Amino acid sequence: MRRKIKAFTLAEMLITLLIISIAMIALAPVMTKKAKEPMQQVIVKESQAVPIGAIILWYGKEIPQGWVECSGQSIDNDEFAELRKNIEQYEYLPDLNQIFQESDTNLKWIIKIKK
Repeated sequence: MRRKIKAFTLAEMLITLLIISIAMIALAPVMTKKAKEPMQQVIVKESQAVPIGAIILWYGKEIPQGWVECSGQSIDNDEFAELRKNIEQYEYLPDLNQIFQESDTNLKWIIKIKK
């Protein structure tokens, strides 16, 4: 025995879309609550799990606290004490940002140096 598949009418589809739209409008404040937090606070909270010495590609003018650009600087001073424990064999950070000098200045490689 074959069952017939019911086709939806245009009115049924429009009512369904209307209900979904109303639900999304009602839920929008809840779904975007985290997006309203300042980016710096989100990065600081989320970066607690990232190990010291991790290098990431960053886009933005301000670098998060505990991170520095990878621009070939010496890692001998007190600022890099925690990083020095993890990478004793290196004297300088890699100079990864030379790639972006001609292009977008907001795009940078950064390394985590402190918790």
